[in-house]
Parts: sequence; structure tokens; C-alpha cells
Amino acid sequence: MCLSSKYPDAIPLADVKSMSVIDALIQVFSRLGFPRELQMDLGTNFTSELTETFVEKFGIKAVHLSVHRPQSNAVERFHRTIKRLLRVLCYESGENWETTLPFALLTLRTVTHE
Repeated sequence: MCLSSKYPDAIPLADVKSMSVIDALIQVFSRLGFPRELQMDLGTNFTSELTETFVEKFGIKAVHLSVHRPQSNAVERFHRTIKRLLRVLCYESGENWETTLPFALLTLRTVTHE
């Protein structure tokens, strides 16, 4: 999620290994451009040498957020919101979450932010 514009994005992953996360980031960056800063938690997929090399290669400043204060991370709030929305959409449509994800993102992208 872009912290300045509040533009949400999400890509389903089969696993959260470093290479899978990097592949997803490349998909996002190919559409939106490279950020100056990338906020991440302290998960091993974000602190790995592979991820550190990736962000350095593209001149991205990696900011690792505290594990003890997840509420300070806007992405964690986004996860809670999109999970709630997906639960409702999946219940109403009978579809799986991967199918309803684009509709959930569309809903979040059309919300006016203050």
C-alpha cells in the first residue's frame, strides 16, 4: 500500500518466501514505479540477504518496523480491512478469496480518504 496516496494493492502468493515476495514486488513496481522507501516487518522474508540485495539494487530504503507495535504499521491495518471485506464478499458470492480479491481492491480504491 502506498502510504502517501493510500493506494492499496495485493497479490496472492503460494508462500511467503523471499523470492515469492520479491516477484510480487516486481509486479507492483512494474505498474506503479519504484518507491523511495519500503516499510516491512521483521519477518525472515523481509530481512533475508536476497531481499536486502533487491532493495539496495533499486535504491529503495528498507525500513523495518517494530514487531511489538503492529498497529503503527498501515499495512497491518490494511490487512485487517481487506480480510474483513473478503470474508463478506466470499460469503455473499460463494467464491474463493483469490477470485474476489480484485473486487475487494476496487472497493478500497474507490473509498475517499481524508
